[in-house]
Amino acid sequence: MLNNGRRFAIKTQKTILSAAFVLAVASGFNALLGFAKGRLLATYFGDSIDLAIFYTADRVPNLIYSVLVVGALSTVFIPVFTSLYKKNKEKAWDTASSMINITLVFFFVLSTIIYIFAPAVIKLLSVGQFNNDQIMMGVRLMRIMLGAQLVLVASSFLTSILQSFKYFIIPALAPIFYNVGFILGTVLLTKTYGIYGSAYGVVLGALLHLAIQIPMMRSADFKFSLFSFSFHKNGTREVFELMPSRIGSVLINNLISTVNNALAILISTSAVVHLKFANQLQFFPVNIFGFSLAHASLPTLAEEGDDISLKKFKRTFITSFHQMMYLVIPVSIILLVLRVPVVRIVYGASTFPWEATVKTSYALGFFSLSIFAQSGIYLVTRAFYALKDTSTPVKVSTVTLLVNVLLSLLFVEYLHLGVWSIAFSFSITSILTFITLMVLFSSKIGGLGFERIVVPFTKISYSAIFMGAGLYLPLKLLDQFVFDTSRTVPLLMLTAVASLVGMTTYLFFTWVFKVEEIELLFKLARKLKLNKEAATIATSTIGHREEI
Repeated sequence: MLNNGRRFAIKTQKTILSAAFVLAVASGFNALLGFAKGRLLATYFGDSIDLAIFYTADRVPNLIYSVLVVGALSTVFIPVFTSLYKKNKEKAWDTASSMINITLVFFFVLSTIIYIFAPAVIKLLSVGQFNNDQIMMGVRLMRIMLGAQLVLVASSFLTSILQSFKYFIIPALAPIFYNVGFILGTVLLTKTYGIYGSAYGVVLGALLHLAIQIPMMRSADFKFSLFSFSFHKNGTREVFELMPSRIGSVLINNLISTVNNALAILISTSAVVHLKFANQLQFFPVNIFGFSLAHASLPTLAEEGDDISLKKFKRTFITSFHQMMYLVIPVSIILLVLRVPVVRIVYGASTFPWEATVKTSYALGFFSLSIFAQSGIYLVTRAFYALKDTSTPVKVSTVTLLVNVLLSLLFVEYLHLGVWSIAFSFSITSILTFITLMVLFSSKIGGLGFERIVVPFTKISYSAIFMGAGLYLPLKLLDQFVFDTSRTVPLLMLTAVASLVGMTTYLFFTWVFKVEEIELLFKLARKLKLNKEAATIATSTIGHREEI
């Protein structure tokens, strides 16, 4: 069993779908743990000021981590390292060592500056709404979580290196261990340390994130040099040349979240919690289907991007795009129609009042309108990065940042709308970003073909509209005549039945409209049936031999 488990863990994923499947399963489990985190925080703290301070304090450490790790590693480092490793393994490892050392030193210096000026940072993020005691609580929380991010930076380099070799299983487990650490810290330490217990859980989770990946580096034959700090070697220089635009893009996306957090504080401190919880729910399908497929396709797109004709590159992109939309759109419809039951199931603790549930569900409904666009942005930006074009996405993101900020200010400051308006503004700008990037990307590669992109997408969209009706009708009928949804078990049954009817409707209409992606499900079903029959035959044969 141990040998089989080890062989499974170090197995490479040769195809995009197999890699995406690993990432999606791990992301799904990780998302469930994320919901468990949210439920625990809702149980212990409700939508209190302590939890609002915690989320505000997490903005800057999360921002720095996202800029350095998401900006430099998940997109820029992998294509450069993969290309360099094909030509010269020693130079590739030297580049990796230099990048790790330089990034850690830079992060340490930046974190030290943030540590010193933490009171001013928290005061700025809270837009003057926190008193002195609340500011100092935010300062202490931020300083604790800065240390965790330093560990995550190092660990995320290992993730990117392993994924460059198409090892996806262990790196996919690392975030799960991170969430387990957070949950343990919250459960075991909250009674003693209050909200600080969750911050210590962040540190524990970061250490587990690193620990699970270290043994796996042997399979990648990792060669690390502690004293390699070259800025001028080919690979390192190329990464740094590509990084500014990518970092700018990630910085802009995180600035949007930071601005939205500040605007939510202006509405009320509890609005920060409502917005955060709604964002966690809507990010579930984006992470499982959007991010997983986009990230799994990056190594393949990076390899095919060197081909002058780009035929395979285009085919890979179009296939990945339609598979993504086929999976992500129905889940977004479920969240839109079943938003209130979903929020109640995930966060409906006794300390999380009905008013908070309603406000969170409104925000979730408006977030869900752009889930398809958020997922598509992940894929199209990675297609740009595979072609080593990091400037186009950041230019588009800069414009949409301004649009998002102006819209949100209009909704909150002048129209005095609720927290749902921030989610609505985010959805509008996400859809605009996606459409703009798709048009520019198609122009860059000589066209994707209108029919090849739009016709299947339209079929999927029509099927999703029918699915929405299939969700809404049983939801209303069962809620009114069958289930007492004031209790948890009937609420779960209502959600399950409505979702089943909706998904059946979706599958039926995608079959009627002859959407190609449904064939993947039929092929999988046939394969599972054949494997089951083969296993049955093998078992009976072994039994017959034993009898003989």
